[in-house]
Amino acid sequence: MKQRWARPRDNAWVRPALICALLLLTGCPLAVSDDARRYSDQCAEFLAIGQLENAETACDMSLEYQPRYWDALHNKGLLAQARGDLKKAKKLFIEALRSNPHMRVSLNNLGAIEVQDGELNSAIEHFQAALQIEPRYLEARYNLGNARLQQKKYKEAEKDFRQLLIVDGSIVDAWLGLGAAYAGQKRNAEACEFYEKATTLDVNNALAWLLRGTNEELLGRHAEAKDSFERCLLADEKKIECRKALERLTSD
Repeated sequence: MKQRWARPRDNAWVRPALICALLLLTGCPLAVSDDARRYSDQCAEFLAIGQLENAETACDMSLEYQPRYWDALHNKGLLAQARGDLKKAKKLFIEALRSNPHMRVSLNNLGAIEVQDGELNSAIEHFQAALQIEPRYLEARYNLGNARLQQKKYKEAEKDFRQLLIVDGSIVDAWLGLGAAYAGQKRNAEACEFYEKATTLDVNNALAWLLRGTNEELLGRHAEAKDSFERCLLADEKKIECRKALERLTSD
């Protein structure tokens, strides 16, 4: 994702490995024609470059050939997300999963919407379901850790971020998450290592410098904290939290 979170994201369509020509539903085969696949692929391509009207047209064409085609339904959900209609997006992801329960991207996106809605328990269940399908699904692993941070389940979040970093140690947001998990356990001295790693991987990451500086300030390391907040403003001069923190340290 030098790399913050930059994994292949779900707003770029991913074909699940388990897709096949037929899906057994209630004993009846669901046929997916080449035309349905082709138009769904076109929908994804238009989504990737932000051409939402063309994406909608292509997705609708796909669904005319097969109204229950999971990829097209997922892409329509992404389209609704891009337009800010999260209620519709959620409905479409659920429809995609009803047609194909192996749609890990739909599980992940559904969970992400639930996090926004404060439905953390349900979101965690969906992230875990996505990881049961694909344990190396890094975005779902990150989202799971982040949801547990919000629940203040810091030890469980620590495990999630460690598992993520075993697969890819270059994800800055994962190092920040691990730091936050340690800080939540009052292990701020140990958290320093992870925040420092994040700023080393991406020296222009204002959030990383903010979290590093805040952690250093809590430890009473005011000179180091001041330096981190200054680096934060170099990365983003509009980062008001860093400016306020720097003013506070300077006035002490």
